[in-house]
Amino acid sequence: MMNDRQAPIGIFDSGVGGLSVAREIFARLPQENAIYFGDDHRFPYGPRPAEQVQRFALQIGDFLFGLGVKMLVAACNTVSAVALPLLTARFPVPVLGVIEDTVHYAAPLSRRKRVGVLATPSTVASNAYPLAFHAVDPQIEVVQVASQFLVNLVENGNSDKQGALSATLRAIAPFRRAEVDVLILGCTHYPYLKTKMVELLGDLAQIVDPAIAVSLRVEQELLARGISNDIKQGQNIFFTSGDAGRFRTVGQQLEPSVQDVREMRWQE
Repeated sequence: MMNDRQAPIGIFDSGVGGLSVAREIFARLPQENAIYFGDDHRFPYGPRPAEQVQRFALQIGDFLFGLGVKMLVAACNTVSAVALPLLTARFPVPVLGVIEDTVHYAAPLSRRKRVGVLATPSTVASNAYPLAFHAVDPQIEVVQVASQFLVNLVENGNSDKQGALSATLRAIAPFRRAEVDVLILGCTHYPYLKTKMVELLGDLAQIVDPAIAVSLRVEQELLARGISNDIKQGQNIFFTSGDAGRFRTVGQQLEPSVQDVREMRWQE
C-alpha cells in the first residue's frame, strides 16, 4: 500500500477540458502520481442545474477518494462555482478548485480595473468570479460572457478546425468593446483556443489560464502538508465515463501522456 506521499492526486472535469489543468500539474510536479477523471458521458456541465452538477461532483469525488487520492482538484469552473463547499465538507483531503486562486493571481494584473471572464452558462449565472474579485478588490469591474459553443468545440476535438477562429472572435467581441485588460479563461476547455485569442486580442488584454495558478497552489499545498512525492517519476492514469477510445484520441491532441485510459460507467 502506498503511503501518503506516494498516493495520487485526483483531478476531474466534465470531459477532456480539465487536461489543461492536469498538463500544468504534470509539468510542475512530474514526480507525482495522478488519476484524471473525465465525465464525458454526462458532458456538458455548463448548461446543467447546480443541484445536478453537485451530485455529479460528489459521485466522482467518492470514486477518486475510493482509489486513495491524497488531494482532489476540481479542474472545472462549473464545479468550482457550485460544488466546492460540498466537496470540502465531504472529503478529509485537500480539495482545490480553479476560481479563487485564479482571481488572486489575476487581480493585480489589471491596471484598468476591468477584467473579462469567459465561462460556461452555469459559472456566469453563479456570479462566482465577480464575487471573488470584489472580495479581493471592490474596484474591479468584471465583464462576463458565456459560451458553451466553444466548450463543445474543444470537447469534440475541433479546436483547430475551420470555423474555430470565427467562433472565438464572436465570443471575445464583448471584451474588446469593454476594453478589458485581463481576460480569464473561465473554463478549462478554453486554453486550447488561447493562441487564437492572443491573435485576435493582440495587446489589448493579458490572457490568464487558471491552470497556472492551480498548479502553483497544488505544489504549495503538498509542500505545506508534507505529502509531496519526491521518490520517483509519477504515473498518470485516466478514467472516463464515456468511450475510452474516443477519450484517448481527443485527449492525446491536448495532452500527450493520455495513454492509460480506463472506462468507469455509472449505474444511474
